[in-house]
Amino acid sequence: MSNKIPSAMKTLNISSILLLIAMLIAAGCSGGGDQANNESQSSTSSSESETMNDGTRSVDVIGIDKLMYVVAEQKDWLDTGKEMTLKGNTYYVLNGMSATAGQELTVNLKTISNLPPQSMSHNWLLLMMDSDAKAFNDASIQAKDNDYISPDMEDQVIIDTGLVGDGETQSITFNAPDEQGAYDYICTFPGHFTAGMKGTLTVK
Repeated sequence: MSNKIPSAMKTLNISSILLLIAMLIAAGCSGGGDQANNESQSSTSSSESETMNDGTRSVDVIGIDKLMYVVAEQKDWLDTGKEMTLKGNTYYVLNGMSATAGQELTVNLKTISNLPPQSMSHNWLLLMMDSDAKAFNDASIQAKDNDYISPDMEDQVIIDTGLVGDGETQSITFNAPDEQGAYDYICTFPGHFTAGMKGTLTVK
């Protein structure tokens, strides 16, 4: 018996091998293209996510029994002061915050207190730029049925959280005013503004 392989079969085998190699190369290129495409899409998604988050500012504000607003984080757009410890955690007194005109802001107000809500609650209330914060507060002391906001002066309020008792959190989201300047925010629960529970939102 002859061991020679017919030339037709040789041609067929070589063609099959070349075809197989070509298919493998094509598959490899296709896979690489998909990976590159996926990386491109991932990069685009990341970029879009950053764009969506860009310009939005959020802060967790805590009202405490010492009648002040405090925050757990120091951010470049927050004006923070004295460091203090509360229930084993470090906080900083919040004196103010800043934003650009029209920028979206979220304030998450939480109260930490050893007293019942009727004795110790807090709110975060932002006033119009031309408002007199002291006059507003003085007029609101008697307005218990309206969360200590004078009904006659409600048109001076840009936004407020409402009263928040121990363990409660209330979030508000709004756009900073378009007009640049200083806007007071205060707590109108009786005695709190006078004790220093206030600050300034500076719009640049």
